[in-house]
Amino acid sequence: MLDTLQIKVVKQFVQKKIPHPTSYFGPGKIEEISEEVKTIDPDMIVVNDQLKPSQHHFLEMKFQKECVDRPGVILKIFSEHAYTPEAIAQVQLARLRYEQPFLREWVHKAKSGERPGFLAGGAYATDVYYEHAKTHMKKIESRLEEVSKNREVKRIRRHEEGFTLVSLAGYTNAGKSALMNALCSSEVEVSSQLFSSLSTTTRRVKGVKGKVLAIDTVGFIKDLPPDFIDAFKSTLEEVFFADLILLTYDASEDDDSIRTKLWTSLDILLPRVGNGHMLVVGTKVDKISSERSLHVERLVRTLVSPREIVMSSSVSGYGLNLIRDRISDVQGHTQGFEILLPLTDASYSLMSKLHNVAEVSHHIENDQLRADIWCNPVDADKVRNWLLAAGAEFLQDTVREGGDTPERPLET
Repeated sequence: MLDTLQIKVVKQFVQKKIPHPTSYFGPGKIEEISEEVKTIDPDMIVVNDQLKPSQHHFLEMKFQKECVDRPGVILKIFSEHAYTPEAIAQVQLARLRYEQPFLREWVHKAKSGERPGFLAGGAYATDVYYEHAKTHMKKIESRLEEVSKNREVKRIRRHEEGFTLVSLAGYTNAGKSALMNALCSSEVEVSSQLFSSLSTTTRRVKGVKGKVLAIDTVGFIKDLPPDFIDAFKSTLEEVFFADLILLTYDASEDDDSIRTKLWTSLDILLPRVGNGHMLVVGTKVDKISSERSLHVERLVRTLVSPREIVMSSSVSGYGLNLIRDRISDVQGHTQGFEILLPLTDASYSLMSKLHNVAEVSHHIENDQLRADIWCNPVDADKVRNWLLAAGAEFLQDTVREGGDTPERPLET
C-alpha cells in the first residue's frame, strides 16, 4: 500500500508478540524503535495494524513523529484518488469518523493535565477541532443521504426503462475496470495502484441483446473498518441492488491471496445480497497455465459453491462470451412471441423500439417481416399491445423454461 503513496520504507520492525494494550509494541521493541528514530529521523511511522486511540497517543508522544496505522494509510490513498464531489465527501466522512476516537483520547489527555496537540495542533485547538468535526460529519452525512436517494430514483427509472444492472465488485486491483472495458468496449482507467476507482462508472454492455448497464465500483480490502464501508454506502449500494454481481478475483495470484481476498469480499457482500444473483469471475487467466487455471477454479469452487464460476481474460477475451450469456439469463427474457408484420416503415420502427426492452431477431419471409421476440414477463403485456397496434399476426406465444408466466393460446 505504501508503494501506491510513493512512500519509501527505510526500516522495518517485526513484533511477533500479542500487541501491548497501551503501547502496541512491547517495552524492548519501543526502545529499539526509539534508537532508530533518533538515527534515521523518518517523516512518519507506519503500523500495519489498527491502533487503539491510547496506543496511537502513546506512540506519537513517545517518538514525536506522525504515527499512521493501516486504516490511516488507506485513507491517505482514498484522499489521493478522490476526484468527484461524491468521492471527496465520502473520504472526508471516513476520515472524520476515523479521527473521532483519536480526538476523544487527545481531548481526554488534555483535560487530565497533559497538553498534547493532536496532529501538531495546540491543546485548545484540539477541543475546537473535535466539535467542528462532529458538526461537519452531520452535514456530510446529510449530503450523502441525498445522493443515496437520487441513486435510488435513478435505479428505479432505469428498471422502468427496461435496463438490467450489472455491478462489478471485488478486492481492489482484481481487474474490475479491465473487465468492464472488455465487456463494454470502453476506456475506463485501468491502474495497478490500489483504489484507483473510488467513484462509480457506468457503461452499456456490448454483445448482449436488450439494455444492460455495467457499473464499476470501489474495490474492497482486508480489515477495512465498518465506518469506512458505511461512509461509502451510497457507492456500494450500486453493488448491493444490482440485478447481477460479477464478483472478481485475480486468478494469477497465489492460493492464500485468492482465498483471503475472496473471503474479504464475501464478508462484505453476503450480509447485504444473500442469495441474490452473483457470478464469480476469475480474471487475468492469460497470465497462468491451463493446469494452474483448473487448480484455481477447483480452489474457488470450495469457497463459493454453489455459485457459478467463470475463468476469464480481459486481454484475450477468454470467458467473456460466457459472462455475456449469464447476463442474458438474468435479464429474464422468458416470454416469447413469434409474429408476422407487414413490410412497412412502421414495422421497422417498431423493431428498433423493441430492441430497447427485448431480444429481437427478424427476417423477410414471403414479403412479410417475421420476428422472434423474447422479453421479460413484466413487459409482456406492453410488448403484446405494441404488436397488436402494428397489425401483427401472432404465430406462437410461449414461455422459456424458468419463466413465471403461463402459456397463452395463439392470438390473431
